Order: sequence, then structure tokens, then C-alpha cells
Amino acid sequence: MSALNELYNYIADKCEGWGFDTWDHLPLDSENAKYPFVIVGEQQSTPSITKTSAGETCYITVHIWGSRHQQQVVDQMKERIASLTYNPAFRTKHYFFSGRPGLIDNQMMIDDSVANTLLWHGVVTMAFILR
Repeated sequence: MSALNELYNYIADKCEGWGFDTWDHLPLDSENAKYPFVIVGEQQSTPSITKTSAGETCYITVHIWGSRHQQQVVDQMKERIASLTYNPAFRTKHYFFSGRPGLIDNQMMIDDSVANTLLWHGVVTMAFILR
């Protein structure tokens, strides 16, 4: 399993452990997802090369969706998920990571892409250094 995939699973497991309804895709209408819910989404990695070492920076984006009355709940969920980067070092089954809280990209927006519906959409992109 790749480091990025193992990190993805680590974040999804944390979200589920906190009781967040967690998905790996935007739920279809037939899946009857209830707001708020989390989608562990986009992943990216870039090499981190210095004079003395070679590593990798892994980025994971998590989306939090809530109804128009759940702005505070979405914000709290977003902050809790972002707190994963505050862990200075953690190990998954095969890899060793450290969070980079200075590289968090944290957004909150109103989404009106569903007809006659206003939703809160929180987006947090986190960075982790693969050691």
C-alpha cells in the first residue's frame, strides 16, 4: 500500500472514530446520506529534497457538508479534522508521518449547486511529511 493511501485510510478511520459519517465519494441520492457528512477526497504528493535527505510531502483534502443550519457543526468538524496535523509524529502500519500545521488550507463556503438548497461546505487541505 502506498504512503498516500495509508494516510488516506488513517484520516478516514479518525473521522469515523469521531462519529462523523464518512464517505470516499459524494453520496448519491439513493445512498440517503444525512447531513453533516465528511468526504475524504483529493490526494497529492510532492518530493521534499534537501541537502541531507529525501522525503515526500503528502496532501489530503477533506470536505465537510452540512445543511444551512449546521454552519457551526461543519466548522467544528473542520477544525477537529485539521487538528490531525498538530500531531508532531505518528505511525501508520508501514509509514511514519509528521503533520505540518503551517500548511493547512482551511475554507468555509456556502454552496447552492443543489436546486432550492443552501449547504455549508467546509474544505480543509492538510499536509504531512513522510519520514
